[in-house]
Amino acid sequence: MTLLARLPAQTRAELITLGVERTYRAGDVLLKQGAATREMLLLLNGFVKVSADNDKESVLLTIRAAGDPVGDLAAMSGQLRSATVTACTPVTARFILPQTLRAFLRDRPQVTELLNALMVEQLTMANRRRVEMATRPVIDRLIGVLLDLIAICGEAQQDGSAVLPNWFSQAELAALVGTSSVDTIQRQLRSLREQELIENGYRRITILDPDGLAALRARSDHQG
Repeated sequence: MTLLARLPAQTRAELITLGVERTYRAGDVLLKQGAATREMLLLLNGFVKVSADNDKESVLLTIRAAGDPVGDLAAMSGQLRSATVTACTPVTARFILPQTLRAFLRDRPQVTELLNALMVEQLTMANRRRVEMATRPVIDRLIGVLLDLIAICGEAQQDGSAVLPNWFSQAELAALVGTSSVDTIQRQLRSLREQELIENGYRRITILDPDGLAALRARSDHQG
């Protein structure tokens, strides 16, 4: 459920007229970690990757889709950018300056509440992932990530399967799962393929049985 999807129709229409419209090509950096810029971008179409650099590498944190804001934490708190946002596909977004956003929010407390709720949800999800990384086996975490990706960017097929996009690598999938080992991810994908839950190839994953995958995760949760 994105920000735009949660807003009443009139408020949604008002929000998407704020700022100026900008377009980005796949691979363009929309926001840069550590930058002092304060604008918020409201995604109107396309998908972006949110990643953060540590001492060794860039780690993929999540995917954001049309209807989501990015950069809202810096816009509202004045902090430096905590992550880099990169376009996975062609993207159209509204570029909203912080003073414009604050003026809009001043008379619409329900939007402020929704933005705050989204931030809390994101922090809760991040905390949940940290706990799972410490307590759950890789296969459980992988299934959870695959289910999340189906909801965010999966393309539903007529036969009930779902195709995940080809714009993230197995290394990035491993980062989402919380392991640095691509070999481990490949082994777990092979296990799911042998159970006829997925098909996969180079930068291609098809979830053959999303319900079966969800049921496998639910059984694991119950046993855990």
